[in-house]
Amino acid sequence: MQYHKDSYGEGIMSNTLKRYMELKRKTEQSQQEADRAEGALQQVMNQLKKEFGCTTLEDAKKKLDILEKQERKAEIEFEKLINEFALQWPND
Repeated sequence: MQYHKDSYGEGIMSNTLKRYMELKRKTEQSQQEADRAEGALQQVMNQLKKEFGCTTLEDAKKKLDILEKQERKAEIEFEKLINEFALQWPND
């Protein structure tokens, strides 16, 4: 196979092959990263389903909203009880 030399004395095919190999390497690396991300997402979704019964991210967001509201109510009730305790049992 004949090919032209570029101004640096390297073959045009050689530069093209190098560029192709670099692009191929980057593509394969990106695919591996995407596969890892997909696996991690699947693990999280499995955990959400197991622990909270959520099958979609929308379900998980709704559940999170409910849990956050319950937490706020519990914090308010706790503060109320602490204040009542402090009134009944003052620290002299």
